[in-house]
Amino acid sequence: MIGSRIQLHLARGAAAAALLAVVFAVFFFLLRPGSDGGGSVLPARMLDTPASDAEASEGVHRGDLARNFAASDFDDLRMTLSELRGRPVVINFWATWCTSCIAEMPVLEQQRLAHEEDGLAIVAVNVGEGVGDAREFIDSLELFDFVLAMDPDLTVSDAYSVRGMPHSVFIDREGVIRAEYRGQLDEETMNSYVQAAIDAVPGEDAPTTVRLVQTVPREHVLVAMQGDAGGGAATFVSRRFRCDDDYCAEPLAASIEGLAGVLSVDLRSEGPDPELLVQYDSDTFEFDEIVDSVADAVRALEDPLYSRELEVRISE
Repeated sequence: MIGSRIQLHLARGAAAAALLAVVFAVFFFLLRPGSDGGGSVLPARMLDTPASDAEASEGVHRGDLARNFAASDFDDLRMTLSELRGRPVVINFWATWCTSCIAEMPVLEQQRLAHEEDGLAIVAVNVGEGVGDAREFIDSLELFDFVLAMDPDLTVSDAYSVRGMPHSVFIDREGVIRAEYRGQLDEETMNSYVQAAIDAVPGEDAPTTVRLVQTVPREHVLVAMQGDAGGGAATFVSRRFRCDDDYCAEPLAASIEGLAGVLSVDLRSEGPDPELLVQYDSDTFEFDEIVDSVADAVRALEDPLYSRELEVRISE
């Protein structure tokens, strides 16, 4: 009976989905990437993840307890992922310039409508855009009841290892990730993963297929600051100093620490702006030389998220 009702909902939504796809395509041409986005919003922040009855450790992959975060909508109202415990959740990372995200959203709306009785929540995380673009895009539709979360500085996107979009994470009522998928989902696979989240069972591996994925543009920046006392101390700030599920900067820090003339290295990988603090012998290194050494170490450690050419900025 439940399966029949879901199929009926999906069938009723098919025509609407086709119309929505056309609407999205139109807005894609109106809202091209590269606009300034207009408007600001409080940045998203990662939070401590509450314990769960499920036996799972925190992470961002299948079987992990989904990493908690707080983010604002267009009006700076804050949401936290943990508040949705007790409901199955789909986190969908998207942007207005991502054509495959646009094509996928009507399918997400179909799923939300079909599983209203299950309490399915869709958390739409906007990646790296200003309020202007995202608000105009969503408000013009007036058809979606998603939980909106703005991620202007990619805090959540980095924490969830979002390399390309669309990127979807399917979470059960206890907060456990049951499936994840990079690329545009077809109706059958999406329905399977939503059902896995509702039933609290692992989602099956997706079939091998061509996936429509659009790379997330990220600034690849290393900021260097000389210590107040002049030579002998430097602070470096970069997302490349983070440690997460798919990458950790500890080998990078170890390579710096092993240089002759480096006295100590302190890696501070937590928070949205990870730091590397370096104490060095000023008779061995000039400040610009230690900057070059750290930059070379950053370039040498492969990062799945930050692959663009490194830009080094000296801060006074």
